[in-house]
Amino acid sequence: MAQRISSSSKNAWEAGRLYRSTRAISAQLLRSPIHRAWERSHLQGANPRAMQAEQLSVRETEQLLEQNRDLINAARPYFRMLSQAAGQERHAVMLGDRNAIVLGVMGDDQTINGPEPFPNSGSLLSEGIAGANGIGTSLAEAGYVEIAATEHFIEGFHPFTCQGIPLYNEKREVTGVFSISVRRPEVGQRLKEILLCASHGIEADLMVANLEKDIRQVLAASPDDYQPLEKLKQDLIQSHQAARLKLEMSSRLVARSRLDYALQLVQQAEQSIQLFRRRANLWHDLASSQRGIVQSICITDKLDDLIDLLKTEIAIRRVELVPCWTEPIRVLADHKELIRQLLRYFLKSFEQMVEGDSVAVRVEKLSMDGLVQVSFSINPELHLIKESRQATLVLTFPLAT
Repeated sequence: MAQRISSSSKNAWEAGRLYRSTRAISAQLLRSPIHRAWERSHLQGANPRAMQAEQLSVRETEQLLEQNRDLINAARPYFRMLSQAAGQERHAVMLGDRNAIVLGVMGDDQTINGPEPFPNSGSLLSEGIAGANGIGTSLAEAGYVEIAATEHFIEGFHPFTCQGIPLYNEKREVTGVFSISVRRPEVGQRLKEILLCASHGIEADLMVANLEKDIRQVLAASPDDYQPLEKLKQDLIQSHQAARLKLEMSSRLVARSRLDYALQLVQQAEQSIQLFRRRANLWHDLASSQRGIVQSICITDKLDDLIDLLKTEIAIRRVELVPCWTEPIRVLADHKELIRQLLRYFLKSFEQMVEGDSVAVRVEKLSMDGLVQVSFSINPELHLIKESRQATLVLTFPLAT
């Protein structure tokens, strides 16, 4: 990897020399994302010899930080983890908003407070101002980027290797960008996994904050119906906190160069965060009072998702859920209405079950009627249901063809 970066930087140095003398940008000498970044920088008027000064006033910066308070709070622990993983290396971890304005910086004292000025809160790092860089270019590319040394459009950034990745909310809207700049490219490679996982961790923490807001709203509107969801939310938050702890341990190990074990922990944290994100998205749809559109939906996949979401509840109640279907089955339904109905029937079943019970969740096509039936049968093989307990709950949906 170091060899690839060294070769790229050598070619980029030559591309920079040609650009400064002819204003031509060589596609042959630059990696594709860097070539695109240079073209955007050129078209937007970036100066390759110096970064233009674009800095919000103190008052404007304070207003911006207040507007992005949730994002900054979500990113705060990951600032520390990434800086901790960099150890004694010179580095700067940066958070930007969706417009490439810096919201916060953390790093070693020499980088942050040394004689060479480093962008701080309120600095604009769009490509038009700062050329190709970890903040502006990752936003423009809508994905992770790495810009090594002379691949920076502006000469003043050549001592750095920068990596950046946009941050998204649950609606896949860009909410900000997270990046790290280091002096040695090999250090950047060592930190890449931590950066990527930390970015997902920030996104997950933002979802936690939004979950808190959603649950307060739905509990205030209908406290009886949504009490079970409050418990599910706690499960989600605990699972995410466990993932964050793994990442915290990883950052310490990376700083000590115990990379193999650290990488294992990062991968475990990444898997946990991805699982959290999937469950949190499902929770948002469950908690939402909005309606969607009727469409073809794989109801067996939705049942799998709900069973996964209810694992802790199932374990606490010491009951068993038995999925009974042999193939994916699709129905016509409003996605949000569908999962809310299914969850309601799961919870109704739980209310009628006692410790040791099982419920068979069966999905069947009723071919004569063009319908799909979902039944929740408590202890179907034992027939021990008391009269006060309803043996089977049934839902039907139109079959999607």
